[in-house]
Amino acid sequence: MSSGDSPWGSEWILLVGIVILAVYWLRGPKVISKLPVATGGHWLVGHLKNLMGVDGLEYQGRIFSKYGPTVMLKGLMRSPVIFSIDPAVIHSVQSKEKDKFHRPNGPTIMIWAVFGGGLFALSATKSRVQYEVPAGNTVLFILDWSLILFGLFIQMPIFLGVAKETTSIIKKDLEFSSSSKEVDIFPWTTAAALDLIGEAGLGYSFNSFSGQRDEYSTAIKKAKQSLAKLAPLIQLLPYVHRIGTSGFRQWIMDIIPSSTIQKLRRATKVQNEQAEEIIRARQELLSAGKDLSSETGRGKDIMTLLIKARESEGAESYIDRQSTIGHMNIFIFAGHEPMKYSLEGKQINMVIILDDSASITRILDLLAQHTSIQDRLREELRHYFESNRDEVHYDALLELPYLDGIVRESLRLFPPVSNIPRVCVEDTILSLDCPIDTPSGRVTSVPVKKGTMVFLNNVHFNRNKAIWGERANDFLPERWMEKKIDEVTEAPTHV
Repeated sequence: MSSGDSPWGSEWILLVGIVILAVYWLRGPKVISKLPVATGGHWLVGHLKNLMGVDGLEYQGRIFSKYGPTVMLKGLMRSPVIFSIDPAVIHSVQSKEKDKFHRPNGPTIMIWAVFGGGLFALSATKSRVQYEVPAGNTVLFILDWSLILFGLFIQMPIFLGVAKETTSIIKKDLEFSSSSKEVDIFPWTTAAALDLIGEAGLGYSFNSFSGQRDEYSTAIKKAKQSLAKLAPLIQLLPYVHRIGTSGFRQWIMDIIPSSTIQKLRRATKVQNEQAEEIIRARQELLSAGKDLSSETGRGKDIMTLLIKARESEGAESYIDRQSTIGHMNIFIFAGHEPMKYSLEGKQINMVIILDDSASITRILDLLAQHTSIQDRLREELRHYFESNRDEVHYDALLELPYLDGIVRESLRLFPPVSNIPRVCVEDTILSLDCPIDTPSGRVTSVPVKKGTMVFLNNVHFNRNKAIWGERANDFLPERWMEKKIDEVTEAPTHV
């Protein structure tokens, strides 16, 4: 593998990175940890390579099995990383002391650079600025609504239309088989996710089911693949970002002999041009007073509502054009299948936050493995649609408790994000719900220095038998229904 094709970038990039990391290591937190320290680890990226590798989930499980629910790992330049599924640690980092634990700057800078902003690229402070506005501000209401509910209560017809198109294609594929047949549904769930996000989110059709190549979608897919290869180096970005002026950094990017970085830059340029064109076309329709009811999204898509609200209320200071482009790019980024790339001869799968197609495919896979659950769900759906032939709306989800349980249980076992990284910005002490016995005594709390990374692991917390019982690894949708849901909600902190 040539240096230009290496997922780590060229040797020149690594050399610069090592120098930066050396400075980071000398200035970074020096923790005298009471925690057990995992052995091994790469000299440059510590245990991060194992956490992100092809056997990442299995490796994480072995770590917790060997060292307990809270352990010290090695990060970049063997810097300390607290790795935990302890309920008290999770509660402190995510809620009780969340002001002391911020998102790392690396991913934020990456999102700004690649996607052009959006809510996911905001720091904690900027995020609060966008939300703390006068009551009744339409733009912020729409943004909050779009990210949390995604407009389900008015987008149900679009959802159902795409779902029917997906099932009809799969059904047609099966009709030509005289007996049982194995069908690869992943391309169709990806097409469905893209069309759902395109129509309901952007008012734009990707024509995914027709097999046509869409330049916008293709560019974001290429960006996703390039980012996967560069993922281990994202923590370098806060330090690289401080070097010289913006023009100087741009010049450096122009001459870097890395095919991965250059492909990412080309894909970024195309996706931003396409997003600009979509916004421009929609603004022209709105300015001309055109009736959008016959357009894709019927004028109720999220981007159209954002544009309308911003123009009517003059709220550019809250959601500017660049942030709108960022929202668009991230929505489409989320719709693509998980990234796959080769690293040292192995196939690596990285599931990115909000990966709709992967979540849908996972649910279908679980249903295929549990036919009795599949039968019960089919009966619940059949009963509802027979009773409500002409009335399908968002509230219908409240009348489908078994479907709700299936979705929740699937996300419990296979959360879209396996680890939540946070960086400590102020010296503090984390209490432990699960004390650790060491040769020097029992440890019930851990001092954490400013600058220390903390990784909260969703997957193995959600499979912790101390919280979820002996059948924690089993797929049981009914655990979210009726009285059993009380057992879930009364358990310790949930991620």
